[in-house]
Amino acid sequence: MQKLARGLEDKLANCIHLQTQEEKICQILHALDELSICDKTSFFRYSPIGYVGEGVAAMQDGQLQSISYIRDDIRSLPIVKTAVEKRKTTYHEGKDIITLISSRYHRTEPLKALLVIPITVNNMTIAYLCCEFTKNSVRFSEQELDQFTIFGQSAGELFIQPQINAHPKLSPRENQVLRALANGMSTKELTSLLSLSEATVKQYIKSVLIKLDAKNRAHAVSIYLGQML
Repeated sequence: MQKLARGLEDKLANCIHLQTQEEKICQILHALDELSICDKTSFFRYSPIGYVGEGVAAMQDGQLQSISYIRDDIRSLPIVKTAVEKRKTTYHEGKDIITLISSRYHRTEPLKALLVIPITVNNMTIAYLCCEFTKNSVRFSEQELDQFTIFGQSAGELFIQPQINAHPKLSPRENQVLRALANGMSTKELTSLLSLSEATVKQYIKSVLIKLDAKNRAHAVSIYLGQML
């Protein structure tokens, strides 16, 4: 247990200096891959509007691959839905896999177990990790599952922490709002993430558009990401 906790903490520590969302996602995937916890790990963004899990990237055998073609309604994936809604890591193996996940996870090499780690910020799930076991299942204690949950909370903090290369025209809060928009969040999601009213969030967005001379949100995100490259 202590070895697992220390390994997870050390890997996340390496993410602090990273600037882009993509770099942080890749590092999180590398962290779990290097610890040899499972056979494949996938990172999904999550939106409570429509219960959508949107694939971003996966790591298997040290190889990174895009899974942007995947869009799941997690209501059809009880294992994932439970982890996302309760904001706690779930683990299922054996016969549960057949009934609790979609056929997309049923491949030539049978899935023996699935670990789902929610990535949370301010009591809201913003993403989740699916760790697939195809060779052997692993017995995790409740304490170890709790440690994965803490890992997800720490990972979530990485996606809202201030960045060194913030856009110079924007205030710290405006940069935070724009980073969240760049991560695909809606106004409603931002109200929960930042603990602000919807009117206040809209005012921040309006201010961002004016300062960046952007036509709309997508244009503002494009300007922002271009400045970070």
